[in-house]
Amino acid sequence: MPTGALLGPEGKGFSVAMSALAKGRMAVAAGSVGVAQPALDAAVGYAAEREQFGTTIAHHQLVQELISDIAVDVEAARLLTWRVADLIDRGREFATAASQAKLFASEAAVRAANNAVQVFGGYGYIDEYPVGKLLSDARVTTLYEGTSQIQKLLIGRALTGVSAF
Repeated sequence: MPTGALLGPEGKGFSVAMSALAKGRMAVAAGSVGVAQPALDAAVGYAAEREQFGTTIAHHQLVQELISDIAVDVEAARLLTWRVADLIDRGREFATAASQAKLFASEAAVRAANNAVQVFGGYGYIDEYPVGKLLSDARVTTLYEGTSQIQKLLIGRALTGVSAF
């Protein structure tokens, strides 16, 4: 193979591949935020307009709890993803941070979409509203670039130095 066709230094193909995989995990984390944020936006909007028992459902404590849980998950996922991007920009090791961001953000997207469906009630399952599709989109992010279980093994290995694979 001509040296101009190499993606990195000769003999370092595995580390180049692992770096690409870790960057892919950051991309999945970012995509997960991109699913969770619209779930939050939809839940807030619907809660403000849907009336029940003479008031909007935003007045109900448990609806506010669902919305606040979504909001915290969105922000935490966003910050973990930005942390990975910052590490990459500074040329620092980022693989473990990418696994952490991917694990948290993908699971947070599922929780966010699920909570949004809960806010919508039965309407969460009809095509007129976006949250049912968001739940489907969120669930698949837990599989891309390594399942959530694999991310836990990678994080555990990085922290303990012991491989449980």
